[in-house]
Amino acid sequence: MKRLFTQIAMMTLAIVGYAQSDIHFSTVKATDKNLPAEVIDALDLKMHQVLNRNSAAAADVYNVFAIEPALSLGDVLSTEGMVRNVSVAKGELVLIAKNIIDGTEYYSLTIPVEADAVGDKDKAMMKLVQNIKVTNPAFTRFIRTTRQKIADYYAANCAIILQKAQALYNQRRYQEAVIYLSAVTGNIPCYDQAYALQQEIAANIPAGPDTVIVEKEVEKPVIVEVEKPVIVEVEKPQPATPVIDQKAPQMPPYELTISVNDLDFRILRCYGNKEQNRITIETEFCNRRMNTEKGEVEIKSAFDENAKELESYNFSVNENDSSYDWRNMPPKLAMKQDFYLIKADHFIPKISYIKLKVRDAIIEIRNLPVEW
Repeated sequence: MKRLFTQIAMMTLAIVGYAQSDIHFSTVKATDKNLPAEVIDALDLKMHQVLNRNSAAAADVYNVFAIEPALSLGDVLSTEGMVRNVSVAKGELVLIAKNIIDGTEYYSLTIPVEADAVGDKDKAMMKLVQNIKVTNPAFTRFIRTTRQKIADYYAANCAIILQKAQALYNQRRYQEAVIYLSAVTGNIPCYDQAYALQQEIAANIPAGPDTVIVEKEVEKPVIVEVEKPVIVEVEKPQPATPVIDQKAPQMPPYELTISVNDLDFRILRCYGNKEQNRITIETEFCNRRMNTEKGEVEIKSAFDENAKELESYNFSVNENDSSYDWRNMPPKLAMKQDFYLIKADHFIPKISYIKLKVRDAIIEIRNLPVEW
């Protein structure tokens, strides 16, 4: 709780003097199922490059604005030559600026794209994405216009925004209220009221203990079995031992710490799939905070067996391969959540360190072995 209070305090201080140029964006992957996964990933990477080049990429999880691209392909024309077939792909790149909290769409722009490619249709589509120039001034104009549209929208809907934030606050959904208010920038009329409400939220958060590091009990029987093989659990009549072995068969010891004491978290299994080039970390958590029903899940950072840090595009927490998601977390309900490491440049036998976020809890895991 102290950690959340500190984050809110820093946010309310940082938002002072906010201007349109300070509106930043995350990216949402294209959802067209007709596009190959490789094309979707390449398009997502291209959008990250566009945002970085225009100094518009979001730097933290409290951002609520996102850019969602959609690639619409027209006919792919093929001409038979003496040596090879040449495919000409033409289509449209549609950019949609939206609010990931309430789904509001602020602005969209269509940019014509085309490229020549040798090979089949999938290769032509990949070439189409590769041919998108991040230096295209249309992207700069899109970001500038979107920022103005967002300012206009919030200026015209101040009362509604404050009412929704107040409703979240009344329901004690503090983090959602703060995230929603963080979109109110300093150049719109209701900024003073929004800032005051953020201060009120910070002042009324129930006092809690300092951040504590709690080693989860799931590690203890595992460590005992590996480091002290003399103790044979089979000799004990309790049925608990085989259940633990089934969930984590012969799992070597690893370290797990969690920054709060009102959320339970454990690892069920960590395994890799060479064909998919993916590592899956199956976990289970239980939110024990009665006044919180929703929260975020995120992979914040990860390092391979050589302590080399992986990139954010290697992280995924949902089917859209996003490193961040917002989900329901009913109190006192054990829930499953899978975390993925994808598109790594080699097979990773052990994750030396990974930092996860569930609700407002930071989970740190060290020396986690991967089953292949």
